[in-house]
Amino acid sequence: MTAQQIADDVWAFLWEPGSWGQANTGLVVDPGTAAMVVDTVWDTREARRIADDTASLTGATPITEVVNTHSDGDHWWGNDTVPVDARITTSAASLHAMKEETPPSAVHAFASLGALTSWIPGPAGHMGSYMNRVRGGAQFPRKTPRMPDHTFEVTDRIDVGGREVQLRYLGPAHTAGDLIVHVPDAGVVFAGDLLFVGSTPILWHGPLENWTAALEHLLSLDAAVYVPGHGPLCGAAEIQAVHDYWMWVSEAGREHFDAGLGATQAARNMLRSSEFKRFSAWDSPERLVLSMSTLFRLWQGEPAAPPTIARRAKAFADAGALLREKQSR
Repeated sequence: MTAQQIADDVWAFLWEPGSWGQANTGLVVDPGTAAMVVDTVWDTREARRIADDTASLTGATPITEVVNTHSDGDHWWGNDTVPVDARITTSAASLHAMKEETPPSAVHAFASLGALTSWIPGPAGHMGSYMNRVRGGAQFPRKTPRMPDHTFEVTDRIDVGGREVQLRYLGPAHTAGDLIVHVPDAGVVFAGDLLFVGSTPILWHGPLENWTAALEHLLSLDAAVYVPGHGPLCGAAEIQAVHDYWMWVSEAGREHFDAGLGATQAARNMLRSSEFKRFSAWDSPERLVLSMSTLFRLWQGEPAAPPTIARRAKAFADAGALLREKQSR
């Protein structure tokens, strides 16, 4: 994971291919005055390497601002590697979700238990193997990292030296608190997990209509470069592809829901359909079942809400089962 300059004094740290936990981060600098970090990664070793590379790029320019785009740990559990006097900003909804999230130590224990139970037949083994897949080789922090100390409701402006950076809350969608970071003078947008490129997106919170509206807002910005939360840099075509994916998921998924099928069987049928072929090369296609479990809740009249541990465990078990089916074919 190395820095790639994407505009004047703007860099992206791209962690490809962008699978589970492989989150992108960013850096905006006004040389000699101030700098901003966008997101931090959950693997403490990788977070430290990024911090060292950032220090090389900024030199004597202090990092005064940090933005966390949302509450998933792979975008903020590296916050302890940023300077202690830098202000950390996120949306108010995101901070609330961070406080409710399962701490790193518990996720580590959950994944470690999963590694031990992955051989067991049935849902327990499927859940265990998939949770271990989600963690990958990441080394999590031992305690909950520093949380943001500044929030906003809908929009915010941060001056990084003489550079204007615009923040806009576009959630709830992927999570409760999704925001984007727009650097107008560079034509760059850091989209967080409202954009997955080459990697299957996940609807943990919803409603889905908010996500498609957020994608339309991203397109309206007409930026030169978009930095997704996962995957390579992209432009309008890739954003449209994510929008098309969600439109297909919404329409096909609703047909299965109305027909009385369960979320897992609906996902299984959809993954085997001809309409899915254009998205089949994306990483982790089995994640569809995670989104379907959220959509089925919403269509049943339940309110949009962050996933509980029980919801995640059930969704991971279903995803693990679909993945094993695919691997056995």
